[in-house]
Amino acid sequence: MPRYTLIVDYLGGTYISQVNAASPKCAFVKAAQELDQSQISGLGMKTKETLIKHVKTEEPVRLAGVENVWCNIADLRGGIALMNLVQTEI
Repeated sequence: MPRYTLIVDYLGGTYISQVNAASPKCAFVKAAQELDQSQISGLGMKTKETLIKHVKTEEPVRLAGVENVWCNIADLRGGIALMNLVQTEI
């Protein structure tokens, strides 16, 4: 199963995690579910639930001009979460 690195920018902070998943969409979902909201300023349980729902329903966008990189943006309570996903291992 491929390994993905997720980079999340939210409310002025940058947070990085890694997951193994079958596809980019599965990686977004798994990474969102595994987020430790206590480590992310401004991300409470309800906001995390909103983020999980968002990544489950929205398709990641493949970035043009680079290989194995996707983006997803979520409008969350308190701010926008910009999420970039890089497949770091095949």
